[in-house]
This record gives sequence, structure tokens and C-alpha cells, in this order.
Amino acid sequence: MKIDLSMLPTGRLEQLREQYRASLFDDVVPWWEKHSLDRECGGYYSLLERDGHVWATDKYMWMTGREIWMFSHLYNHHKNNPAWLDAARLGADFILKHGFVPDGGGKMYFRLARDGRPRSKVLSLYTELFAVIGIAELSKAAGDESLWTRAMAMYDFLVPRFGQPEDTAQLGYPIEAQFHMQAHDMCRITAAWALNEIRPSQRFEDDLSVSVESMVNWHWKPELSALLEHVAMDGAPMLDLPEGRMVIPGHAIESAWMLLEVARKRGDELLVRTAVDIVLASLERGWDREYGGLIYIANIDGTPCHPLCPNLKLWWTHCETLYALLLGYALTGRRELWTWYERVHEYTFNRFPDPQYGEWLGYLDRDGKPMWTAKANGWKGFFHLPRVLFRCHQLLQT
Repeated sequence: MKIDLSMLPTGRLEQLREQYRASLFDDVVPWWEKHSLDRECGGYYSLLERDGHVWATDKYMWMTGREIWMFSHLYNHHKNNPAWLDAARLGADFILKHGFVPDGGGKMYFRLARDGRPRSKVLSLYTELFAVIGIAELSKAAGDESLWTRAMAMYDFLVPRFGQPEDTAQLGYPIEAQFHMQAHDMCRITAAWALNEIRPSQRFEDDLSVSVESMVNWHWKPELSALLEHVAMDGAPMLDLPEGRMVIPGHAIESAWMLLEVARKRGDELLVRTAVDIVLASLERGWDREYGGLIYIANIDGTPCHPLCPNLKLWWTHCETLYALLLGYALTGRRELWTWYERVHEYTFNRFPDPQYGEWLGYLDRDGKPMWTAKANGWKGFFHLPRVLFRCHQLLQT
């Protein structure tokens, strides 16, 4: 399916090319190279202040997997920079030595002390996802067959656990209900896409199809104009529960660009239209018409959200939206996508980049003022921002 950005306003393509290039390669990547690498104990610091200083030394393994993947991906798809390969190996050596629970069958720790001592096993599923794609991407960068074999063993352990009933909705706690999680579809499609790009196979294509069908046929409810985070195990809405009414616009839009990438590769025009519908519906639901920007969480009926932080403006939500809109516009030429792109671009680049210390702020109040200025924690790391900047950079070169 053809990418076409020739209809952009005169000079805008060149402006955007330079903006994304400079943001990624002159700012974000050097910032993480300078501040996150722990050359003494191995791995990466996960907790960095606004200026890059370490504010605590614990290391989060899902952040480590993401950083391994990002450095390896840049090495594989942009430039064979030995420093990026070295940085990826630093993380992989640490995670392979310390990250796995002994006799745990493949389960991983979520959080470790600086020297690799375990702190927590929670969120193992998500930790294992990012370790899989990190080790797989590094296997290509390093030309190391043993790393690919390890990644496939991890994938074999991981994928069957997606789509299983959950009693804990995202951002919640256990209740007497069984949820089918949109987050699991995102995880499956992320892993299958990453590995399929390295070594294409029908197995990965089939796993991609499972996620596509679940997102489109179960979680996307066009009659509600919403992609629901949680549905029943048969795909039915659970609107009697607050957890069943939850929409996370950023997740929906991130899922939509994943659908767009699958549709582009397969030449599936219907899937393109569906993905664009998800993007536009999520923007309509999530855009703050008083202050601008995308809110974090919404209930489809306007009732109060169970989490206490629904109106935050988060870096990753806006990053993912930029790529979804740019890719959607390049595939369809629909003007409303470009109108939204310019609106989101203006908000994002005027508020999140930190001209004083580099990199981007992550958390803004509803009115757009920074509420937490550290650059890295257990959720913000070297992933969403550089991944989107690089994807946009690549797309704009097409």
C-alpha cells in the first residue's frame, strides 16, 4: 500500500523532517546515552531527574527490555553505530544475568536493585514482552543466533498467556469478574510484529491476525465510538462496571497505528478505514476542548473514572497520536487527519520538549503545566518517545 505525503503544504515536509531528525538524534538519543548507562554494574538507570542525574538506583526490567530494543532497532534500521550496539549489549547482559526468576519457567522480575538483587516480581507479563523484543532485535544487530534462540523460547512462554481471563482490570484491583484485556492484544501485536520484521514467518502472521481480529471485532465498538479497554471474554461490553466503561485514548490510538502498519503491509483497505475510525473517535473522546491536549482516561458515558488521574496530559499519549495521524494521512490523504495532526503537533512540541535540560517532560496537569519533571521513572523510559520520533522520521523520508 503506497505512502504519499506529496500533498503536504509547501515546505512543511522539509520542516517536519528536520524537526523529527533533530529531536531524535540531536537531543533524545544523546541524552539517554549520556545519563542512563550504568557502566559499573551493568544495565540502565531507570530513575533519572530532569537534568539526567540518578535519583534512585533501582532498575525496572520492562524499561530495560525497551531500551535494549530501541538501541538495537536504531542500529538495525538507521546506522550501524557501534555505540548503540554496545549500549544494547550492556542492557541485555544485565537482564539475562539477573532478570529471570530462578526455576520460574521463564518468569521475570519487574524491578531489581542496582546490582541485580530482586525487588519485585509484579507485572511479569509486560516485563517479558519487552525482554522478548529487545533480545530478538539485538540478535539481529549482533548477528548472534543464540540470542534469537533465547528470544524464541521467551516468545513460546509468553504468547499463550495473552487473551486469558483477568480478574484485575488495568489500573485496578481484583474483582469477581473476568476481563478480556485490550492490553494483551497490544502486547501480542507488538511482539509478533517485531519478530516478524526480523525473521518473517506464518506463525507471527497468525499471531498478528489474532490481535487484529480481537481489537476490531471485540474491543472496537463503533456503535459506542469507542475502543474499550476491557470487555467480557466473549467480547460483550461490560458497561455495568466502571472498569468496562474505560477508554484510554492513547492506548486506542497506539493500537490503531499498529493496525495501520498491518493493513499497509497486507494491502487491507478495510482495516485502514477501521483504524482511522478508531483514531478519530478516540481524538473526539479524548481531546480537552478547554485546555487542549489529550486526557489520559475517559469513561464512555462521562461518569467519574475509577483512577484518580484521568485528566493528566502524558508524553506517550501525544507521541503515539502524532505517528498514528501522520501514517493515517500518508495512507489515505484524509484532510481531517492532517488537521488533527497539526493541532496535536502544536500542543506536543510546545509543551513536552525541555529546552533547558533536553529530552521531554512526561507529565502535565490538565492546563498543560509540568506536574512532575523527572525524565525517567518506572513507566517513562527510552521507548515511546524515540520510537515515535524514529517512525515519523522514517515515514517522512519515504
